Amino acid sequence: MGSTTYIPGTVSAIALRDHMLSAYTRHITLLILMIVFISAHTCGQVLTLHNTDSIYTVTYPALFRDAGGNMNITAVQSAPFAPSRQAVVALGVTTDAAWVYFDVVNQTGRDNWCVEVAAPVLHTVDVYIKDITGARHMQVAVDDHGFAARPVKVNDLIFPLHLAPDTVTRIYLRVTSHNTLRIPVRIATMERLYETNHRIDFGNGFYFGLMVTLTVYNLFVFLLLKDLTYLYYAGYIFFSAILQLIWNGYLLDFFPGNPFNAVTLACAVAMIFSVLFTNAFLQTARDLPHIYRWQPWLIGLLCIPVLLLIRGGPTWSYRAFQCEMFGIFIFWLYAGIMSWRKGYHPARYYLLAFASLVVISVIFNGRDNGWLPDHSFSVLALQTGSCLEALILSFALAVKLNRYKQEKEKTQAMALAQANTFSRDLITMQEMERKRVASELHDSVGQQLILLKNRTLSLRGHADEPVQRLSHDLGQDIGDVLQEIRDISYSLRPYQMDMLGLTESVKSLAADMMEAAGIDCTIVVDNIDQVLGREHEMNLYRIVQEVLNNIVKHAGASLAVISVRQEPDQLEIIIRDNGKGFSPDTKVKGLGLTSIRERVALLEGNLGITPYLPSGTVVKIIIPVKP
Repeated sequence: MGSTTYIPGTVSAIALRDHMLSAYTRHITLLILMIVFISAHTCGQVLTLHNTDSIYTVTYPALFRDAGGNMNITAVQSAPFAPSRQAVVALGVTTDAAWVYFDVVNQTGRDNWCVEVAAPVLHTVDVYIKDITGARHMQVAVDDHGFAARPVKVNDLIFPLHLAPDTVTRIYLRVTSHNTLRIPVRIATMERLYETNHRIDFGNGFYFGLMVTLTVYNLFVFLLLKDLTYLYYAGYIFFSAILQLIWNGYLLDFFPGNPFNAVTLACAVAMIFSVLFTNAFLQTARDLPHIYRWQPWLIGLLCIPVLLLIRGGPTWSYRAFQCEMFGIFIFWLYAGIMSWRKGYHPARYYLLAFASLVVISVIFNGRDNGWLPDHSFSVLALQTGSCLEALILSFALAVKLNRYKQEKEKTQAMALAQANTFSRDLITMQEMERKRVASELHDSVGQQLILLKNRTLSLRGHADEPVQRLSHDLGQDIGDVLQEIRDISYSLRPYQMDMLGLTESVKSLAADMMEAAGIDCTIVVDNIDQVLGREHEMNLYRIVQEVLNNIVKHAGASLAVISVRQEPDQLEIIIRDNGKGFSPDTKVKGLGLTSIRERVALLEGNLGITPYLPSGTVVKIIIPVKP
């Protein structure tokens, strides 16, 4: 028998060689299985899973369109599949059933995976899994059942898979839709899908929070201003948000199925509110009547998809809406451009907002219909465009509100200026008429009375004593009437202002009126001559005259204080009495207080009437003085 010689390291080298041969054998076997498994259909994508940290997107899968929608998995395996011409299958609005398949090679050692179809608005999704163990089937009728029918209860469609390591698995998907048929497919672990989707959910949450805030805010503004523009805008953004809730599958848990296509219904209602908002915001009824006349026709056209829904044609309803949508886009842009050219400045913000939405909507619609390639921006494109539009339109409404406020203030200022002009002209005419009447009384009636008095006095030399007595009495009565006429004449036209000036005229007026009424008074008047213009001096004199007249007639006072002080930039008039008091809010008849307020307004001053404790009233008037 021969002896065996032991060489150190030989056993480990042999073990390493056996391990390498085993690995090579396993890979060669896997390659042979792949070739055998996919030899019948070489057009589908082969997706190799290398690690568990990645998300694998299915691109250019094998595609077959089942026009009748009646083929089953057995029949479809011999159907003429062809590679999709798009990275993500997008067939637009169709009644066909779309079949896609792709092969998955799991080289990670983990068998728990998920396939995600990120299109919540699909009608039905069937998943068929075929591997070395046989075929398995999972089905979800997306818009006919609630979350109870879903393998994983989230808004997107997630199907758990068992993918044996180092094997090839073929996955078939059968998809139908009442709207656009788009099939974005990803494979990843459940953890990675949740980590990725929560970012999208955060963006959607921000969008819906903003829409709710703007809706509530504009409803409050509508209730405050009673402006229908804000009600239409609130309706528009509310139903736009409802559309996003439906499109992203967030409402299926609460409203699992209904006889209508909720997507088309929300779109139609949102578009109707957009038409109403456009006409109200751009004021087309006033500025662009030919555009305003389109409103009933546009609303009627937008009702057509709703009528098609009622008659049970959801696919045709969505097709009709897509055609009308581009017409509404043209209406938005045309109305905005025409209003801007008309000189309505808030129209530029309106145009920017809707132009942004139109561009992003065209990109989103082109992606869903397969006209434009799929890209990362399109995931939240519609939410981004709608959010941007809402913010710009909110700014536009703020500009419109500010413009409305400025126009209102301008109108009020014009009305106030016209009222002041009217009051000034009226008071000027009153003063002219008073001057004329005073002149007539003084020069005509007064002279006639003087002549009559002189003739009466000439009868005193008559021998008859009764005639003398009558002459004396008539002369005295005529003298009293003549004095009364002089008083009335001086009241109508204070001639002392021409001779003595404003300061002495006010002092004389106050002293005479208080003495005639038996009221003790204190009079302090600074030198205010030539501080005001001639017309304003007369207004100040009339104000003091009217206040003193109210004290004499209504206050029942025994004491009054009249103070006129000159400050560096104003005149301060304070007239106080100890009468029964008076509240400025009390409704009184007569023109006295009204005349005072009008004259103070003409002097651009401030009038204050307050009680004087323990009894009486204080009238304080501040009149600005230009240096």
